[in-house]
Amino acid sequence: MAHNGLRIRNDINYRMVRRLLKLTCFVALLFTIFFCITWQNIQVYNLNRRLKELSRVRNEVERAIFLKNVELSGLISRERMKKVAIEELRMIPITYRDVKIIVY
Repeated sequence: MAHNGLRIRNDINYRMVRRLLKLTCFVALLFTIFFCITWQNIQVYNLNRRLKELSRVRNEVERAIFLKNVELSGLISRERMKKVAIEELRMIPITYRDVKIIVY
């Protein structure tokens, strides 16, 4: 009988350990899923913040390019060149009467 009681006790302990192991695996699985979902949300948040920052930088660069293009178009305009030639270089504007054709 004592041998039979020990066997029942071992069987009960085995079942309890097995249930605890199942519960531990279930809790570990839930924790892993929770961790993965949380990690993914953190990564999405960080990428979204980085995207907004890069978008802001891109807008600043586009604005600077636009302003430089406006400045460049002002610098290469014919009216400005004519004004610089007349006022700073003291050149005389040419007229159609000044054009002469030389034929060889």
